[in-house]
Amino acid sequence: VINDDDRTYLGNPNPTVIFALNNTFAYKGFDLSIFLQGVAGNQIINANRFWSEAMAVAQNQTIATLDRWNGEGSSNSVPRAVFNDPNKNTRPSNRFVEDGSYLRIKNVTLGYTMPVQIIRKIKLSSARVYISGQNIFTLTNYSGFDPEVGVNGIDNNVYPVTRTFTVGINLGI
Repeated sequence: VINDDDRTYLGNPNPTVIFALNNTFAYKGFDLSIFLQGVAGNQIINANRFWSEAMAVAQNQTIATLDRWNGEGSSNSVPRAVFNDPNKNTRPSNRFVEDGSYLRIKNVTLGYTMPVQIIRKIKLSSARVYISGQNIFTLTNYSGFDPEVGVNGIDNNVYPVTRTFTVGINLGI
């Protein structure tokens, strides 16, 4: 008999480790600033997969459904395709719980401050050129868009953070 007594908690949205590293290097007018950030030891429910892999409705599905159960000796991880989902394959289960650990290159800035001798000739007090990037790369095993989800650990189709690149010049008069 399978009943409510068979239920259990799946995963933990709270990371065991939260980490960040910020460092700046400078050499002969060049400067490089790097900020890394991440978490480890948490799990995420990828709720997007409830509808994109459950085959409960007649709509597009991900390619993971090509590995669905279709008879003896086939997949034990993706259920069979059946209209109206009589087995309720869209219920939360350990099938949708994923590792939420990640390391993100959050900010990188590379700049060059021009020498005072050159700056004075063009009647400026300072001049610096730079290129900067935010949210450049995320290293993770999570299959969703972004492992940085809310505190409840449920990814309900959260829009991923924007990757931004900036080029600029700072001039002091």
